[in-house]
Amino acid sequence: MTGVVALGVALLFAVYGAVIVVSNRRVRPINGPVLPGSRVEGLPKASHEISIMSWNIGYAGLGKNADLVVDHGKSLRALSHQEIATSAKAIAQTLVASSCDVICLQENARAGFLTRRVPVSDVISNALSYRLNYFWTDMKSVCVPRVLHVDNGMSLHSRLAAPNCQALAFKPDDIYLSGILKKHYGTLYGRFPISDSPRDWVVFNIHLSAFDTAGQARQVQLDELLQLAKHEYALGNYVLIAGDWNMRLTPTDFPHKADPEKLLWVSDFPNDTLPPEWRVACASGTPTVRSLNAAYVNGQTYTTIVDGFVYSPNVRLKKVETRDMQFEYSDHHPVEAQFIAR
Repeated sequence: MTGVVALGVALLFAVYGAVIVVSNRRVRPINGPVLPGSRVEGLPKASHEISIMSWNIGYAGLGKNADLVVDHGKSLRALSHQEIATSAKAIAQTLVASSCDVICLQENARAGFLTRRVPVSDVISNALSYRLNYFWTDMKSVCVPRVLHVDNGMSLHSRLAAPNCQALAFKPDDIYLSGILKKHYGTLYGRFPISDSPRDWVVFNIHLSAFDTAGQARQVQLDELLQLAKHEYALGNYVLIAGDWNMRLTPTDFPHKADPEKLLWVSDFPNDTLPPEWRVACASGTPTVRSLNAAYVNGQTYTTIVDGFVYSPNVRLKKVETRDMQFEYSDHHPVEAQFIAR
């Protein structure tokens, strides 16, 4: 009987494993309206000038001492619980200090395996309780033990009235985390009415595919995004796209000692894809992202610029700057910009 029992247990584990793989590969994000995670009354409408921060916070788990296996590193979770908790708090404090009207975050996360159970999104939303808070899950596990659960996504935090927020997952790439989990890159976008105008600011918070070496998935996603953006512009709205493009927005040559063969994820933004008179905004003097093949070392780790903005022809850029934090708390730097409606 012992052999029969052992075989039965093995079969149960095999079936459970198959259920986990199949179920997680079939998980799809919820598109459409997103409800606010907080109710904040009395927020003002937007003016003809607006300021935005974009920051991929790397779920507070990709600070300066981190590496990542999908980028030729050795780790899936390089940092300890305490290091992630410290980074989450520091990120929240940085956001509290920001005077930007709208904050767009990528790679935010609820408590889970990748954050070592640190509730990163709660730390941030609690610190920004005076702002409207929208969160959209773009990677989530199902049918797994609590200790292995993952719930990551994007968030938008506004000190302006934003009565409408939508989410859309772009056409996915073919990359799975650990062969199971699917990161669905997409956009979380809000509509911000202007107080003395029938037009709105429409802000797209975006994240395009990473490690898409052929660039095909990113191009399809970019085309999908620009169709949405052009539609809003045709309605007369002022359109801003903020986020992590996972493409080099401007030529860079920051000092590094990285192996070029391990930089296959680096590709240039296709400016010829933009509609006429649409523009890219980024700060050329400071990198926004680093390679995760090893812990960050200034002058040795590869860095470039993939975070920034695209804006419609009826908008003028007033200022854009990147905050150099030496990648202390994330593998990306925050980028801030001010725009004026023409």
